[in-house]
Amino acid sequence: MCGILGKVSNSKIDKYNFNNDLSLLNHRGPDSHGTFFYDNIALGHTRLSIIDLSECGHQPMEDQNDNYVIIYNGEIYNFKSIRDELISKGYSFKSKSDTEVILNGYIEFKEKIVNKLEGMFSLCILNKRNHEVFLARDRMGIKPLYYYNDGKSFAFSSEIRPLKKYSSGVNAEAKILFLALGSVPEPLTIYNDIYSFPKGHFGFFKNGNLKISKYAQEKYLPKIKSDYQNIVFNTKNYLHKSIKNHLISDAPIGTFLSGGLDSSAITCIAAQYKKDLVTLSLDFNERNLSERYYQDLIVKKYNTSHNRIIIDEKKFIDNIQNFVSSMDQPTVDGLNSYFVSLAASESGLKAVLSGVGGDEIFYGYSTFKNTKKIEMLKYIPDYIIKMLSRRKKLKKLEYLEIKKDIFKYLSLRTVFTPSEIAQNLNCDLEYVKSIIVKNINEYKTNQLSLDDKTSLFELDMYMKNQLLRDTDVFGMAHSLEIRVPFLDKELVEYVLRIDPQLKFKNNINKSLLADSVKDLVPSEIINRKKMGFELPFRYWFKNNINQFSIDEKIKNDFLNNKIHWSKVWALFISNNFK
Repeated sequence: MCGILGKVSNSKIDKYNFNNDLSLLNHRGPDSHGTFFYDNIALGHTRLSIIDLSECGHQPMEDQNDNYVIIYNGEIYNFKSIRDELISKGYSFKSKSDTEVILNGYIEFKEKIVNKLEGMFSLCILNKRNHEVFLARDRMGIKPLYYYNDGKSFAFSSEIRPLKKYSSGVNAEAKILFLALGSVPEPLTIYNDIYSFPKGHFGFFKNGNLKISKYAQEKYLPKIKSDYQNIVFNTKNYLHKSIKNHLISDAPIGTFLSGGLDSSAITCIAAQYKKDLVTLSLDFNERNLSERYYQDLIVKKYNTSHNRIIIDEKKFIDNIQNFVSSMDQPTVDGLNSYFVSLAASESGLKAVLSGVGGDEIFYGYSTFKNTKKIEMLKYIPDYIIKMLSRRKKLKKLEYLEIKKDIFKYLSLRTVFTPSEIAQNLNCDLEYVKSIIVKNINEYKTNQLSLDDKTSLFELDMYMKNQLLRDTDVFGMAHSLEIRVPFLDKELVEYVLRIDPQLKFKNNINKSLLADSVKDLVPSEIINRKKMGFELPFRYWFKNNINQFSIDEKIKNDFLNNKIHWSKVWALFISNNFK
């Protein structure tokens, strides 16, 4: 895992300033950094060495004919098979890195190389002969890529920090969207003029113009026609293949272990392929939130080298400023990712496997059941829905006034309602509604079942804009690569095309995943009710509320239980981006 930075300008690039900008990404790659300057083009890279730890994997990397240069952030798990294919075509290699495979693959296949890559990536390849810059981002959006382009200067980066200087300030529309969603939806960022390069796309930049094209998207159809036992068998094979591939590393690697089904499944399978597996867990002194019992079931069964970090109120308060400083965009989530990444880093690991993506593809969230309830409201007249939305506990029904499928889902996933946002920001309600409608895409879901629609929204809204972004930002804040085997290309393509009814056997969420790993995962975990990964957050937050810069009225409402802690937290985070 690494950090990349690039700039193409109409004028000469100041090398000193560019190196200063690159230093803002040092936490993403503390092992080494490199730069490449060519005419009015600059490329920079900070390296966290995971595969081929030698200097041969150093970036920026040029091809053997000195015509192309690559900078790349990510991991490609099938790089060895692509390498063999390229060798059969006459290519030679000076390193054992996946970077050189991508570079030679681009020379051979041009932009079609992205269809062959299985893994996570954001990358840039410069064609020195015609000054053309090629950019690409993985199909699920695991690795971030941001850019700025005013026709005179084009700049891109793994994080917003080096690009912030190009912005005119905080984007007012993005702030509204953050309060609604708890994150800023792509392609917007919290800053004006800086955009997120879309997942599953590649682009070419030349002569001031960036042309972006899609190469991948989620496919739920046609459905797989097979019996349940065969589907379980295939799912199990895809899981094993993915997790085995995600363990490829020349640096220390382990797994996060929360005690839930997703992380337990990954850990149990990983233990089949890696001896002395290192596992990491967060734990709390609050017994009702501790999952130590379930974690220990796995640790003892597979004799893992376990690291447990206790998070208490003092550790929470001591780390708040570092947590906020780690963000390049606001998020209402991420504390769990921050602390478990801190624990992994302190344990000497450079890479870990995470369960992100399991709920989205195996249909584990409560939203999969709750959207069915929301769907039934279509039979109730609008004026009654409007009356109901005036009640405190039903205010999110405001979103149903917007007659699009995505807003049925958002009525279950948002933080603030439009009227609450208008009140907090002291702006017009209709303006707030217009901003939300304008910036949230309508999806082509007519042929999809309600469950598949919900899965698509979870993948493309909540996971992409919040979970994956938090995973990257807070992992990299501790120089840690977080891998997500549930988002493996082949696994996702197969599981999304399974009939949703087979994922809800006996009306139980994620029953397909449970059946696919029940030979390895203890039955106590298979049969337990889902417990969201949670910190004793509201209590710590409330006990220390005077240490946070929050409006006095909001603070008093919170202390008197008139407002949910997540809303107060969102306002606190928002206030850090002005």
